[in-house]
Order: sequence, then structure tokens, then C-alpha cells
Amino acid sequence: MCIGNQLKKESDFPFRLMNKITSVSLLIGSLSTVTLFAEPNQNRNYPKSQKRTDLSLVSHNSQTSSSFKNLDHRKDPNLEFAFKESIQYFERKPKDNKVRFGEEEFTNGEILQLFANLQSIIHNTPVDQIKSEIEKQFRMIELRPSADSPMITGYYEVRIRGKNKQEGDFQYPALTPPISNPRFLENPKLFHREKWNQKSNWEKYSKPIVFLRLTDLHLAQLEGSAIVEMENGERFRINYAEDNGQNYISPSVHLYGICPSLKPFHLSNCIQSNPKEVTEAILKNPRYIFFHKEPILGAEMNEHQLGPKGSGGIRLIANRSVAMDIRIPLGLPVLLSFQTNKETVNNRLVFVHDRGNAITGVGRLDYFLGSGDGVEEEANNLLTKGKVVLLLPRKEKTIR
Repeated sequence: MCIGNQLKKESDFPFRLMNKITSVSLLIGSLSTVTLFAEPNQNRNYPKSQKRTDLSLVSHNSQTSSSFKNLDHRKDPNLEFAFKESIQYFERKPKDNKVRFGEEEFTNGEILQLFANLQSIIHNTPVDQIKSEIEKQFRMIELRPSADSPMITGYYEVRIRGKNKQEGDFQYPALTPPISNPRFLENPKLFHREKWNQKSNWEKYSKPIVFLRLTDLHLAQLEGSAIVEMENGERFRINYAEDNGQNYISPSVHLYGICPSLKPFHLSNCIQSNPKEVTEAILKNPRYIFFHKEPILGAEMNEHQLGPKGSGGIRLIANRSVAMDIRIPLGLPVLLSFQTNKETVNNRLVFVHDRGNAITGVGRLDYFLGSGDGVEEEANNLLTKGKVVLLLPRKEKTIR
């Protein structure tokens, strides 16, 4: 669905929706101001068959920006790094590259100028003039389904432990993409999970990067990446590389009435008391994700919350990167607003840095929360409606 490495997030939406539907609120018009540029106060994906809404339903609304008063102009390293990732993505493109949104087309130069103008506003404009400057320099396009507000969810990077050999509970390998050989009678890349659970198959067709507990492998494949910590202190990432093309089936559909909580990161607790049931439920999912290993430096763990690579080789930045529908061009800036019972976000500047095989529909957005403490709970609790506004260059009107 996109070029380059990407997180391939799956979906536990059915049980998440059931657990949260009573708490979802649509309070867009009365959101209190959270800064557009400052650090947030605190620190998923759906079947491929989910209906997509036609982009002709996107509304062009000049009144999409809420109040920009009382903005905090503290320099946010995450924002600066997110800008850098988007700019470098377009700089890697050929000079004659065109960016298309619906029936509109923009040159690479026009997009790069958009970022230069937006950075200039952030760094040089007095607070009370930011609203008028953004409205003056950019087209602000609200993305929403025809009769509703877009769904906002969250995702994060898992932290797990691993071992170099099968030992105890660490029996499940995170595998590299299978090798290709025209002499093979079958294409191993298309094997269902049940075949990859057989040691004879992964020894023949692939290589283990690390051995994990089953629930941790499930989380890593669900979220598309993980930070792995070894007993010797080594830390590295396993990033999405390929998948077997099968549809994801959530273990939750087999575990109603068995596990007290069906949230993915709570399965490690449930497997202790119901090992057979949880193991079978996870292994019934035919979809399988392969990984590649990425070394990480110690400073990278903390500095600026740099995440794994998303789509197009773009590095994900906590609280500044989002995944959106493939028809929303990668790299572009978006203003995001939503409210939960713990947080209010109003016109937060984020960037389209990722895709998901199930992130489909006008305005549908998955918000990357990083890998810090508590992000598992926050990501799994983030399910709400919101407001999503795409920023595009203003085209000069041709006078005839």
C-alpha cells in the first residue's frame, strides 16, 4: 500500500469498541485550548474489507481553525524532528515529483515551500497573529465522513524482553522475511501462522531474530514494531518488514468470558491462568508479520522520543506522527483535535508519517504515542471522534 518500511498495525477494534462505546464523546466545538506547538500534557486498525469513504465527501471549510490564543511558544524538539522527517521525505523525491490529493496536484517545490512557511509562522509570528497567518497562507480542508466525525485511535511502540535461544516461555521466534527460491513447491511467504509455528519450517525458510513470549510476539505483530531488551543489556528494534497477506483475526473473538480484560497488553496476565485458551486464540490468527532488526543507540531511547520507521522511511515521532488513509499524501501537516476523559487536544500540529492496512476512510487517524511509560494503557483507551484538518498550499489563481 505504500513505499518503504512501514508499521503494519492490525485491529482489535470490535472488542475495543464494545468496551468503550459508552465513553465515546463528540465534543469538538467546546474543546479547551491545548497548545499547537508545545509538548502535550501527557504522554489502532480494521479489516481490509472496511468500507472506504470517497474523497469527494471531503468538505472545504474556511472556519476549521479554533482559537490560537494563549499558545505556548516553548520549543518542542519533537515538533522540530517531525518537521525534519517530513521535509527529508520530500527532499528524497525526484524534483519532478507530484503530490496528488483528490483531483489536485502540487509540485515538490510547492510542498517544501509549505513547510518553510509553516515553520516561519511557528518561529516568528506573535501568538495573537498565528491564526490569521495560517488561514492566510494555507488552505485548511476538514476531512470527515459525510454524516459523522472521523474516528481517532492511538498506537504505540511495544517494549518487550527477548532471548537468543528458546528457553522457558521464550519459545516463539520473531522471524526475518522468508527466502525465495523458484525450486520451492510452495511460496513460504504465503504460509499461514500455523505453518510458521513449526520449527522445521522457520529453520528451512527464515531466520529467527530473537525468541519471545507468545503474548509479546502478538503485541509486536499487532503494533508493527517493538523495542527488544536482552538479558545482556542489548537493545534493538524489530520493525515490520513483510506479511503473509492474510487477514487479521483478533484473539479476543475466542476469549470472551475467559479473560477479565481483552485488551491486547493484558493477555500476558490472562495466559498465566488460561494458558491453553489464550495460546490457541492467538495461534488461530492466520496473519503473520515478519521483521527486520534495527540497532538503536542508548541516547536514541530517550532523546526526542524517536520511534521506528513508518511509511516511506519516515521516522515516527511521539505525539507528532499519525497514520492516515492512503489517499492522504504522506508527509503533509494536519491539525488534530479530540477529547477524552483524560486529555483535550485542540488543533495539535501532527504529520502523516504512516499507514495501516486498516486505517481507511476520510479523516480516519491513528495517533502515534511513542514508547514511554503508560502508553499501552493510553493507546488502548484512545477511541473517540475528533476533528482532522489538512493543510495544503494556496494555489495562485490564474487571471485570464
